[in-house]
Amino acid sequence: MQQILSQRTLIHPASSDGGPALARLMPLIMPCLLMPCLLMAGLMMVPLIMALLMTAAPLSTAQAEDRWGGTWFTCEFARSQTPPDDDCAMFDDEGFRFSDGRFTYVRITESDETACRGEKVGQCFRRDRPAISIKTSDRGKLDLGADRIRVSYLFCKQTFYFRDTEHYREIWPDEDRCFWARKRHFYIARYKGRITERTDP
Repeated sequence: MQQILSQRTLIHPASSDGGPALARLMPLIMPCLLMPCLLMAGLMMVPLIMALLMTAAPLSTAQAEDRWGGTWFTCEFARSQTPPDDDCAMFDDEGFRFSDGRFTYVRITESDETACRGEKVGQCFRRDRPAISIKTSDRGKLDLGADRIRVSYLFCKQTFYFRDTEHYREIWPDEDRCFWARKRHFYIARYKGRITERTDP
């Protein structure tokens, strides 16, 4: 009996005011009991936080040049939301540059290609053409992210998303569009020939 009373006393020792001492100790015990759970929850959140930071962070200069450097042209036989049926072997005469924090419009100046859409001579050129000459004009501030780009033009910032395929890159606008942005998808590829940039008006 004395042993049983001793065990009960250890579990529920009487306090000086007649209340259970364990209740008085709970505020001190609970943080110790909860600490492993809080620590585990924190560790589980680390990968999510890192992923969000990586997505939101802008690309470094080297990453931007590797992913977006050079001069890109739209695929001649792509339509508004339909990919080209020739693997982008023929370029349209219009294109873009994504460099130095600026979004630049590009247009070829000398083409005698006859196999363009609608038989419009000179409004396209072959992707494997060795050299071209172009004119350029600025189209706004550019922000390059890991999975999106943002163009600030005419007091409005437009977000575009993109994905790569074997022969071209597809770019499409966010549903929240600027007044100058259409629903059109852009199918573009990088031109690898020599480029001469004309500066005459």
